[in-house]
Amino acid sequence: MDDDETGRKEIRITSSGKIKSFVSFALDFFEKYDSRPLVFHTLPRDPPDQANNDLHNVTSIIPRLISVVEIIKREFLKRLHEKHSKRLVGLHQYNQLGTLEDLGYGESEGTPQSRDQQIAYALEGKNHIKLKQTPYLRITLSLEKIPELEKPATYQPPSRRKLSKSAKARAKKRERKAKALEVTAEESSNNTDIS
Repeated sequence: MDDDETGRKEIRITSSGKIKSFVSFALDFFEKYDSRPLVFHTLPRDPPDQANNDLHNVTSIIPRLISVVEIIKREFLKRLHEKHSKRLVGLHQYNQLGTLEDLGYGESEGTPQSRDQQIAYALEGKNHIKLKQTPYLRITLSLEKIPELEKPATYQPPSRRKLSKSAKARAKKRERKAKALEVTAEESSNNTDIS
């Protein structure tokens, strides 16, 4: 668990983790924190220099990550509906796709200079070097927009919750009732101040 209560919370999706656990944690997280983003990723647990043996799992977990995120977004909207929340939009989603080799994972092919030389040699057409790239996915969900993520990631706007006519009427009625209560509370506090 993160000790930092203000920064983003990262969750590593695994093949053995239960989808129901990921979803319930995320829904509780968004209830507790309004401005804190939640990041799901498929990166290996080990540091780059120790994760050489288990990199193939990162690619096979990507569909599971996408399923978890889509379920969370759908269940979040359902929960808003059940609680008669005034919020009509769901979660903002930012997708970052990259390769583990860019982050330093996997087998190193030597120094960057020797890699450049290998690529130049391969372009001559005599031999082909073997390029190995292992993709990873990082998805950030947030209740609010995160402008600094719009550049390195793709953005998916939140889904809008649709209200029926009767639900809209009930919401307006609740809103008028709340305003009336505020006005009466304000008037009563003004009356006690005068006395």
